[in-house]
Amino acid sequence: SSNSGDDVSCSNWEQNGEICRGSGYGKVVSVAAAAAAAAAAAQQLPFCFVPPFTSLEQRAKLDSAKRFVTELNIRAVIAKQATLQMQQPQAQPQQPQAKPPRQPITMLCRIYVGNIGYDIDEDGVRVAFSPFGSIKAVEMGWDATRTKHKGFAFVEYELPEAAALAIAGMNGAPLGMRSIRVSRPNNVTDASQVIDEMIKESNLQNWLYVANVRRDLSEGDLRLVFEAFGSVLQCVLAPATEAEAANGDKHRGFGYLQYETAQEATESMKNMKTFDLGGQVLRVGRAATAPEKSVPHLLREPPPPKNNNADQSESSSTTATNCQTEAESAACSLKSGAAQILSADNSVAQGNGDSGS
Repeated sequence: SSNSGDDVSCSNWEQNGEICRGSGYGKVVSVAAAAAAAAAAAQQLPFCFVPPFTSLEQRAKLDSAKRFVTELNIRAVIAKQATLQMQQPQAQPQQPQAKPPRQPITMLCRIYVGNIGYDIDEDGVRVAFSPFGSIKAVEMGWDATRTKHKGFAFVEYELPEAAALAIAGMNGAPLGMRSIRVSRPNNVTDASQVIDEMIKESNLQNWLYVANVRRDLSEGDLRLVFEAFGSVLQCVLAPATEAEAANGDKHRGFGYLQYETAQEATESMKNMKTFDLGGQVLRVGRAATAPEKSVPHLLREPPPPKNNNADQSESSSTTATNCQTEAESAACSLKSGAAQILSADNSVAQGNGDSGS
């Protein structure tokens, strides 16, 4: 609709772009009325007057001014962020977590023995645990006021293999009038995992540690016994010291065996760990340390490739030897039994193959 006086129609204002909104919000007034209202109550009413654009040049200038202000705001934000980053401490790059330090070998050679009877002294403990390997020291806690030990001791072996076998073989075993407790010391953790890592790193999967071997037996005697479970590539015994050699000992009572495969070593360990050889029970376990440390003349080499075309009958015939000593007799019996078992298995397999055909 049209208004008299200075008022004009809304359509004219919208077309010309001369629209002013004040406190009424929606009321359309003329330019003169808006100017008068601004002069009369500029401090009381929240309204403003934007003059209409008279040309495209003014509109372009206004757009340029808006872009300039926007660029200034962006630059201010970027500068503020850069200042905050400089004030904050630089984050250090994350370093890969290092593996916890491995237990020293000397710690893996120690075992704890508890519930020892008062009638057992250090010599008694040494004799009881010597079948598992060479012992470096036996430490017993003594009560000075009562002049007797406190019922426990620490045994330190030269090799960690001996300590592992002693724990497995002596925990709960009778010693004197009591059943002793054998375990790792409290400050030794994850010993089994560390030993497994040592075996993998040294490539000893097909090596065995053998202890409590009679001192009058030779490496050939020991090889003859263990060949019942596979091809023994190497058999070495730790050489005797001068004092032991003076007593007639050929070796120190322990050594190493290398099989052609890890499976053969596993089967041999399961069957021979409590085998009575010449009146002494063998102690057999996995080799964890390099055999050349105990046997200086040993030079480890990778096993030769297995000959699958070898005739088993020929290998079994080579086991027939002259059994002169007690140990050789036991070895021959074990080899003969193993050969018979293999021959029977082959016969059964051939029979099944014939029936299937």
